[in-house]
Amino acid sequence: MSDTLSIVIFQGTDSDWWPAVMQIRKEVFVDEQEIDISLEFDELEPKAFHLLVLDDGHPAGVCRFFQTEEGYKLGRFAVSKPYRGQGIGNALLQASLSEIEDIAEEGTRMYLHSQTYATAFYEDEGFTVKGDEFMEDGIPHVLMEQFV
Repeated sequence: MSDTLSIVIFQGTDSDWWPAVMQIRKEVFVDEQEIDISLEFDELEPKAFHLLVLDDGHPAGVCRFFQTEEGYKLGRFAVSKPYRGQGIGNALLQASLSEIEDIAEEGTRMYLHSQTYATAFYEDEGFTVKGDEFMEDGIPHVLMEQFV
């Protein structure tokens, strides 16, 4: 991560950073990938931990994670177009895994639904594909997991 990057982590939607998270997710998922906005923001937002990467104070990428009965689910990884290819997605993933490892017991499952094209990115970080490809919001995905 460059010297100009920092990561803000907060839970819920009461943070002053929440509008920046919504803006990046709207830009990437709603505008670029044409996912209906009613599907993008859900009832899980208040309990989720949100991560926001800032590049010299400018919002550049986001993701979230939250606890479920099956472990910790990661998702909503999105990097604003001008910041792609600079390691921001990796920084988000590493920070998420680190946060989960700090709060979860050893052996806890961490999982996500990866868009199929991004599978190699998550495999490079220790995730493995479980099961067959499926459609989510009209986009092919696979279930991936690893353990703390």
